[in-house]
Amino acid sequence: MESITRDDVIQAIDQYLSEQLQSKLEPEQKKLDKAEPGSDQAQKISDKITDFINRYDRANWMETLANKYTGQIKFGTHISKGVHPDSKGDNINFRPSSTLPAGIVGTQCLSASALDANGNAAALPLVAFFNISVKGVLLRDLILAHHRGLERTFATDPTLSAQYQQKFYSSLAAQTDSPTTSGRNKQLLWPRNNAIADDSYHCLVPLHPSALINNVSGTIYSKRFSEEYKNARDNRKKKSVEQKAYVSVISLAALKIGGSNPQNISSLTSKQRGVNLLLESLPPTYSRQQDFSLSKRQESFFSKSLAYHCYEALQMLYAVIEAADSNKDIRDQRKEALGLILGQILQMAAYVQQSFPAGWSEKYQLKMAHKLWLDPLRANQEGQTAFKQQRERGEWVQSVMQDFALWLNNLLQTRFKKQATDFDDVEFREWRREMEATIKASQRNNAGVFS
Repeated sequence: MESITRDDVIQAIDQYLSEQLQSKLEPEQKKLDKAEPGSDQAQKISDKITDFINRYDRANWMETLANKYTGQIKFGTHISKGVHPDSKGDNINFRPSSTLPAGIVGTQCLSASALDANGNAAALPLVAFFNISVKGVLLRDLILAHHRGLERTFATDPTLSAQYQQKFYSSLAAQTDSPTTSGRNKQLLWPRNNAIADDSYHCLVPLHPSALINNVSGTIYSKRFSEEYKNARDNRKKKSVEQKAYVSVISLAALKIGGSNPQNISSLTSKQRGVNLLLESLPPTYSRQQDFSLSKRQESFFSKSLAYHCYEALQMLYAVIEAADSNKDIRDQRKEALGLILGQILQMAAYVQQSFPAGWSEKYQLKMAHKLWLDPLRANQEGQTAFKQQRERGEWVQSVMQDFALWLNNLLQTRFKKQATDFDDVEFREWRREMEATIKASQRNNAGVFS
């Protein structure tokens, strides 16, 4: 920005005016070429061309912008009409002087926030003028920074140029000695010390964070519809091409403001066609343990259904085994995976013990050891003396340990068929020891599914 000179600014403005003029003259010139020379139609077209030339004359254009349009357009990063289309409140051009704590998102996070505008649609050329690029820097940013390269750029008379520059600055900065709100705006009363006794509150008037919403929407649209990400998504099922990562933004909602005329809200809202994208803001969804069920005909708690509920932990164990290594890190990972599997099994067992009605196991074909484990309340029912005595003897625990070790070994032999013989008595005893340690820890605390 510091390297920008007065000549750079003048050249950018002149180029902009030339482009605007040519876009207006081109269709009129085509009409003039087709019109009969000397006719009334030709004269009208010639007058219109002359009017355009005068309008886009540098001196005339600057005077119109500074003296007419600046009073008809309100600029800001936060706009009042975004809250209600009939609001007559002021906009605010928020320029943060500090950053937000980690994890908090706001306009302060934007390195260069867009500037929104609303007001008389006929005065919108002022918005385009402020967005002129001067060596990659927007003219509005130069004006807000009081850049030295702006001296005598808006008029040949230094005094008049300075007056125009001040009007442009005041319009962009949304400066006002007494900002106004509207009856259509919302208000929040924030209590101060002794608020009720002293009737002391801060009156807060929330405004629509247009610059932030525009940035978020633009980022989401670029991720969803850019050619790069579109190709990455299309290639995800093709094996013959290089796979590239892409971003998926799911569970979006859209809030449309402005109805059929979003330009009435603001310039940026019009560019977004009135659509404001909303990210999901909901409590996390946890997998439901209630999905776990027992078939009346199954004989063992250690089933395919249980393996499904231990899927992630089993995948972790599979990955460790596939590593085919035996250093300390691998052994620690294997132990961690076993701990996760056992933890998930205990959760499923606790769910059955606490959710199924007392005596439910009488109608199931589970082996007795599993009934004694999973249906502890049956021991308190009338006529269940034998069941209670069997449970108290605790011999069923050995059977549960054996069945767990057998279940896990079978899963591994199925997964690693070429290595099936590797999962022999050594591994079986290891799985059994891990289950035994878990059971003893539960019994020591006199709590849990083995208490």
